[in-house]
Amino acid sequence: MRWSKRQLLKSLVALRDLSLRNKAADGIALTGFVVIGILVAVGVFTDTVYLIAGGLAAALLAGMFLAYPLRLAAMLFGVQIVFTTALLGGFSVYAGPFRIGIDDLLQLLVFFLWIGAFIDGEGRVSSTSSGRLILVLVTMSVLAFFRGIMKGFEVETAAIFLKPMMGYLFFFPAMWILKDSKNMKVLVATFLIASLIAAGWIILKGFIGGEGVYHRVTSGLRVSSREVNVVVAGLLLTAMLLWKRYRSIPLLPGIAAVLIMGAAILLGQSRALWLAVASGILISFIADMSRTGAGGFRFGSFFSRVLLMIVFIGGSIAFVAAAGLLSAGDVAARSGGADGGLAGDVSLWARFLSWWEILVTVTASPLTFIFGTGFGFRITYFRPDLLARVSIPFIDGSFFQLLLNLGISGSVALALLFAGGIAGSFRYATKAVSDRDTVLALWLTASFTALTIAALSGSLITNYRFTCLWAFMFAVLETIRSKSGKNS
Repeated sequence: MRWSKRQLLKSLVALRDLSLRNKAADGIALTGFVVIGILVAVGVFTDTVYLIAGGLAAALLAGMFLAYPLRLAAMLFGVQIVFTTALLGGFSVYAGPFRIGIDDLLQLLVFFLWIGAFIDGEGRVSSTSSGRLILVLVTMSVLAFFRGIMKGFEVETAAIFLKPMMGYLFFFPAMWILKDSKNMKVLVATFLIASLIAAGWIILKGFIGGEGVYHRVTSGLRVSSREVNVVVAGLLLTAMLLWKRYRSIPLLPGIAAVLIMGAAILLGQSRALWLAVASGILISFIADMSRTGAGGFRFGSFFSRVLLMIVFIGGSIAFVAAAGLLSAGDVAARSGGADGGLAGDVSLWARFLSWWEILVTVTASPLTFIFGTGFGFRITYFRPDLLARVSIPFIDGSFFQLLLNLGISGSVALALLFAGGIAGSFRYATKAVSDRDTVLALWLTASFTALTIAALSGSLITNYRFTCLWAFMFAVLETIRSKSGKNS
């Protein structure tokens, strides 16, 4: 069929108009992010957070009308990582026993868009081991929620535990969004940039003080912030990008990002996170040296990587010392010498006592051992750090938290999920062909290892709001593995 000049001209004009509309949409989305950032900054520095809630609600409604799942997911990552827990709490409302914040609303919007696509036949995702385990965990969590209510536990408390576990369902819309490889690039970049911004906020809090900022007699300044858990994953991603020199990432900005995020993690003064970062980097180095064609494990290469890690750690310590926030002596004291060392650390002993009480509770009957107590159950034990007996439902340690509420079945399911993430990403890293997939696999290997180790003494993979981010990381792993299987 031959086209006339007029038909060809109309086609070119239509393509131009479509391009202009796409650019306009991009501009609207960018403007939305800028407006939200300005509103938040004004609210924080003028103490008018509640007054600007209406402005943020309007911005979110604009996002609804845009109805772009990629942009909503990117906005979700930015809000979850950059906004503090207290700030998000100021923009939340109750829907029954559930406290719904901005990040929850964004998750729901993305989820509903995926449901609509699923009904149309476009949102179907392949069955994966991670997805099946997530469904098992969420189902067990829902049952634990209703069991807790039937036993007379506080409904609001049970809802607090259920909501983060429901966040793992983000795995399925994330798999749908990641079908387009360009979307993966956007969301991973958003994850990294938001982590860097969060690290900057943590350092700024160290200068200006405020909620969660303490001065310890033995180890100096501490900035307590849940966002530092995500900064760990952002730091590991930057480290892998620098190590593999993916697409010639600028060296100086990359090193600066590592130092900033490393400084934020140091200010958090969490020994578990420090150990988690070191372990994650080391296991990713082993995976990199085990790659096909890498020549196998060589002690010299391993030593050079360890030396590089030590240099980065020293640089981060020097950065916070130069800023007057922490000294090398403070870091050394927190590493083991403070509070009488590990053996005399009362916070560590408080964890041991809580775990012992959990073991006593769940072994009281076979059914409780297998299925747990349900959400909302409180354990009573003596806390040496407070010199008092307490009755609380929250436990330091994700696996012990699920052991209490979901029983050994829930704790094992969570362990299998993250063990599968470590093993799957490690195995894929050894045979990945493309540079992009290699970097992603090494990042996931390091991150899943770090999260698992940190979760032994913290509740970051069960009780915190970041579960949708961990679900996204599982979706990245399953996506690159499935695409590799189709191409082979």
